[in-house]
Amino acid sequence: MRVLAVAAHPDDETMFAGGRLAGYAWEGHELFILCTTRGEGGEVGDPPVGPKERLGEIREQEMRCAGAALGAREVRFLDYVDPPMEIGGTPRAIDATLDEFAAAIAVHLEDLRPDLVITHGSNGEYGHPQHVFTHQAVFEAARRLGQRGPNTIHTWMACYPGNAEERLTNKDDPADEVVDISPWFDAKLAAVRCHRSQHTMFLRNNPGKDLLEIVRRIETYRHWTIR
Repeated sequence: MRVLAVAAHPDDETMFAGGRLAGYAWEGHELFILCTTRGEGGEVGDPPVGPKERLGEIREQEMRCAGAALGAREVRFLDYVDPPMEIGGTPRAIDATLDEFAAAIAVHLEDLRPDLVITHGSNGEYGHPQHVFTHQAVFEAARRLGQRGPNTIHTWMACYPGNAEERLTNKDDPADEVVDISPWFDAKLAAVRCHRSQHTMFLRNNPGKDLLEIVRRIETYRHWTIR
């Protein structure tokens, strides 16, 4: 089976689905990751991993490191630029229409012909506009391709009783699959460590915890059928 994960920013693929992705690779499936931006608008960390003007380049390398840790055969990027956001600011989506964005994703769906696509939930986890936009564009691209596109899409952070109150849960996506990713936890943690520029943000959003405690051992997915 060929699996394609589509993420809005570097680190989304790891934090939300890293265990399941590593599990697919370990089971012998072909894993690919497509990131719609290079995360240029994010944080450089504290201490900074480099100058702000090089953040896209730095996060691309972090993403490739994480992809290798998860067992991905290839990591790809779209050339959309992540809008800048200050700490505590308002997140934004990329500057593109849904038609343009879906068309850009469809190119990779046609090229890779994945059996399964994994992406953001319908609520964008915590409502991030680019997460929501990515969800919409992936589904639109799959619909447009028809028989030439994937028929199965899984979305992460689906809702079940154990996470229904969590801030990052997609409340409108009931879980069809709840996975204990403990067998692949080490691979997921290694991938999280690759995303060094985001560690300060991870820790700030989870006061009193370290990276080991932040990384989820339970992942949840809603299963969608396109045709």
